[in-house]
Amino acid sequence: MVEETADRLAEYVYNRVGDGLRTVVVVREDDYEIRYLRDDLKEEYTSDTYREVVDTFRLDDPFLSPELSSKPVGERRALIDYYENACVIQFPYSEEETLLISVSRDAGRALIEFVESCREVVQA
Repeated sequence: MVEETADRLAEYVYNRVGDGLRTVVVVREDDYEIRYLRDDLKEEYTSDTYREVVDTFRLDDPFLSPELSSKPVGERRALIDYYENACVIQFPYSEEETLLISVSRDAGRALIEFVESCREVVQA
């Protein structure tokens, strides 16, 4: 179940980066579910603001779309967005759900190694 995977991912990332973990969210086509949100961010984001942020990560083409698997670079395993204050990484879970994590800039230093280890947790 996606919620259990999101919770495992939150625990794994928190154990790796501590308070560098900002949020873990299950993103669905029409809604989302926050599985972890760092305490200081609970004060910073209103529910409307948080929804706007999540909406920016909704995908036109799902990760597991058959059209994407035949691309010359292979299947898309994760999307990484780097911002001034955070790195946001999105992982496929199903055709309708993705897992979105946000970590601080410091936590994203060894990003590629970090992304691959997270993918292993998602796929476990």
